[in-house]
Amino acid sequence: MFKSSKMDAPDGPKKEVLLSFKPTGRLLTLQEIHDEFVLMREALDKPLTAQIAARITAKSGSHLLKLVSPRVDGDHAVLRLDPPQQNRRSCILPSVNAPDIPFCKVVFRPLEVAGHGPMSVVDHILNPVDVSPKVLADFGRVFGEDVLKVLRAGLLEPAKAPLKLGAGEFPIVFIPRSGGGDLQITPVSPALAFMGMKRVADAYFQKTTADNPRPPRGRWTKQAISSKPQNISGAIGGPRLRFFATMPPVMQQAEAELHRYVHGGAFPRWRDEGVGIWLLRYGDMLAADSKYNNSDTRAALDRTADRLIRDTQGFIAETLADAAHMAPDKPLPRPRLALVLIRRSWKKNERELALNALSSAHFEDRLHKSGIEEGAQ
Repeated sequence: MFKSSKMDAPDGPKKEVLLSFKPTGRLLTLQEIHDEFVLMREALDKPLTAQIAARITAKSGSHLLKLVSPRVDGDHAVLRLDPPQQNRRSCILPSVNAPDIPFCKVVFRPLEVAGHGPMSVVDHILNPVDVSPKVLADFGRVFGEDVLKVLRAGLLEPAKAPLKLGAGEFPIVFIPRSGGGDLQITPVSPALAFMGMKRVADAYFQKTTADNPRPPRGRWTKQAISSKPQNISGAIGGPRLRFFATMPPVMQQAEAELHRYVHGGAFPRWRDEGVGIWLLRYGDMLAADSKYNNSDTRAALDRTADRLIRDTQGFIAETLADAAHMAPDKPLPRPRLALVLIRRSWKKNERELALNALSSAHFEDRLHKSGIEEGAQ
């Protein structure tokens, strides 16, 4: 008997909660794992046998070829490729016939143990953690040591390599061999990438509600091409989708800098090359003024400093207006005028000359007479 009075009780957990490919929210202590496996066993209509466990492991992989073509032969439908340069095995999904899906929901259900992330029996076998021995021992006591032994062997040993592909749908790419001739390759995406892309696309089709933030929007189009995802994997919910998305154009450099400034980044650079030339000329004039000081050189020095200050104020005002248009309700910090002038590319020894000019008593005096107090900003 697999149906107990506990399962039939009105307040007992439902079958879809006990058997699932997704976390169910049932937070368990390590001592409750055994009883949870008992409930899962009782939720099955038939016992999970070693033969079924062998079928599950033989048809579970990190890459499911049926995602590319539904005509792939069942014995040649999965690949297992581990991430390179990592000391853990890749996540896998089952691609079994419909009658075996309930059993997959036992071994692939993410068990939520307090203090640990959700991990399934398959995860505990492939990438064990400190609680894995206790979880697997309880699984073996409930479902049978022979079932656990078959799961270990089937998951830890290399999967049988597929020897043929469904004709028609698979992309074929030829690349040159180093010794001459061509190598035919067939790109296949990881099954988890399919689910990850589905989660990304789903966010753009959420309905707008008054109590939640406005969902992201874009030019997205989706088309259902299969209404039976179980033919691919019971772990992949919903129909297979194709989508078309039009992405925004890449920002120009000035636009990107303004965008970063609005979101807390540095003030945009002033890329007028003539400004750097005038700033260096002003530095040379300051050096000459210490030796040859008369009314004419002093007036020229004042005009040069005032021009730098006036033009920089204009650039700052124009940039702040653009930023306010991009984020009208966001207060934005006003940059120091001297920092706007110095923040550019300089050749060797030029930056020191420019810094000396901007920190000079003359430049501070012209700032003060222009009504600008740098120290207060």
